[in-house]
Amino acid sequence: PFVYSWDGEGYVFDAEPYGGAITRGLERDDYSELEHLQADDGLYRLMITNEVQEAQRTNLAELWVVDHAPGARVVADQWGGLHTVVDPRPPRSARDHLGRDLLTWLRTTDRRIWEPEAVADAEGRLRQDIVLSFAKPNGATEAKLVANVANSLWGSYMIKQVLDLWGREVDSWYASLDGAPEAAEAVRAWNRQEELYELKIYVEEQTGWVQRGTLLGGGPFIAEDRVVPLDLSGVVGDELRIRIQPPYGYWALNSFAVDYGADRAVRVDTVAPLAARDHQGHDVLASLVAVDDSYYEMPSTGDYGYLTFAAPESRAGMERTVFLHTRGFYRLYLSEEGDPDLMTIERIFGVPGAVLEFAAARYADWRTALAAR
Repeated sequence: PFVYSWDGEGYVFDAEPYGGAITRGLERDDYSELEHLQADDGLYRLMITNEVQEAQRTNLAELWVVDHAPGARVVADQWGGLHTVVDPRPPRSARDHLGRDLLTWLRTTDRRIWEPEAVADAEGRLRQDIVLSFAKPNGATEAKLVANVANSLWGSYMIKQVLDLWGREVDSWYASLDGAPEAAEAVRAWNRQEELYELKIYVEEQTGWVQRGTLLGGGPFIAEDRVVPLDLSGVVGDELRIRIQPPYGYWALNSFAVDYGADRAVRVDTVAPLAARDHQGHDVLASLVAVDDSYYEMPSTGDYGYLTFAAPESRAGMERTVFLHTRGFYRLYLSEEGDPDLMTIERIFGVPGAVLEFAAARYADWRTALAAR
């Protein structure tokens, strides 16, 4: 779903939660900073919409109202941990395996985004290899990587392309994930292996490159800042080197920074909605206040609803950041016709890197069709 915040004058597009949760077995939580949300007559107001070709089901929606010391930012990690960022340091260098200097794209959060096409590079590779270098205080044993990234539009589109391979059997595949946690975990493990929608974060230590975290994707229309806590106990000297290996075509990388400061205390009020109504005026509040078997359903493109929350009193001398904690899943509209392409499915899920070859082939087909118009 798309989430719009009331900024005092109108609704502004502000969040795009739980991307990739394509069936109930893959349902997940999301934590979206609402940068545009403003209290109006003591209330926070949100609009939630279905603007794409899918059926959406939201299980929980609540606000985390975070008051903190001035000058600090509060950024969530993928598990809902809240971290303060006071002194984010941009990378000193950023290069890929072809020697390209990416610092212009990855140094600050702006409109310059590194988003290569799903095309093999000059070495025939379908995966990038990017190393970022940061200054590190001697003795620092912990850091917070602050990343502003999202999955690309093509990467999002590839979810549908893979699902379409199931043909008329897609509902049976959904049922297998919904009914068996081990089947859903196998899909998550495959995604982590291929790094389609979750990137591995490596840190260079004395013994070599060691994975120290993961970075969950999202978007593609809004990129959220995310913190990845890093253990630096194996890093010596005054340089921190971080490595990522995103597949071509799947990721849009905007910025990376590192903060070495300890997290500061914050005050968090968890606020359940006061009211929630769909576009027909029906009360859907009971579907959004707890994680259970009741969902606020938006089955059709064009559905929308409104949520209202009480805004806690401001605390003197403190600044405020508001997060939307949601949980849910969605189902893409598919043709659900024809026999499943089992040979391609087995190759994609059984051969490392095969899904990247599939994505590159589909991208080439799209470019050919586009050129022929």
